[in-house]
Amino acid sequence: MFKEFHYHVRGHGHLRDATSGQDRTKYLSRGGVQVLCLADGAGSASHSEFGAQAVVEEACAMLVDRFVEFATSDDGARVKAQLLEQLLSKLNNVANRHGVEARDLASTFLCVAVSGERFLAAHVGDGAVGYLKNGQLRVISAPDNSEFANQTTFVTSGCARESMRLSRGPLDGVAGFILMSDGTAESLFDARTGDLAGACAKLIVAVGAAPADLSKTSRYTKRLRRLMDLRIRNATNDDCSIGIFGRSLPS
Repeated sequence: MFKEFHYHVRGHGHLRDATSGQDRTKYLSRGGVQVLCLADGAGSASHSEFGAQAVVEEACAMLVDRFVEFATSDDGARVKAQLLEQLLSKLNNVANRHGVEARDLASTFLCVAVSGERFLAAHVGDGAVGYLKNGQLRVISAPDNSEFANQTTFVTSGCARESMRLSRGPLDGVAGFILMSDGTAESLFDARTGDLAGACAKLIVAVGAAPADLSKTSRYTKRLRRLMDLRIRNATNDDCSIGIFGRSLPS
């Protein structure tokens, strides 16, 4: 089993404007499946915080129920299509409740699910997903920013299926995973080299080495939240969110 930490914090830009944060994270564990999800609502979408919340909730529920199916399917394109179909169905329902269009709920989508000795990762948009394997940091999915740093793909974009990155594989040698929104990536991902910052390995190891599950009141959780609230958030005006899986491997 992996220990987990996930957190989202409102950026300085939203604090100054007295507007809601648009990043959301969620963790769910059931039936031997653990899922971490993260979504970053589009600043240009009027109700994106509701979309981001719907995406992380629906994706967690879907992946704990369908992990084996999605992780072992020989048809990756079909897995992508089914993931997006269910997310869009949820977004359409939420849009109807708020009297808006689905595009008004636009957000990115990042997830990692693990069970047994297999993992699945999916990603639409900016932000980054990586893991620590055999002591080496590796990027699973880099930001999708097209030609411009402030443009990306959202779950509601027409090209979302073609843009989605899907990764599946064994957990041999994997000490943990890290997911981050683009705000957090300003500190933990080097856009010039395409590499994760070395601090990512330290964060994964810290979560994996925690003496117990990271409760909201544990000193480990408080330390990680302080890092996000101060150092990570102070490097950007954007919201910042992160999700980390960590475990101690036998020596």
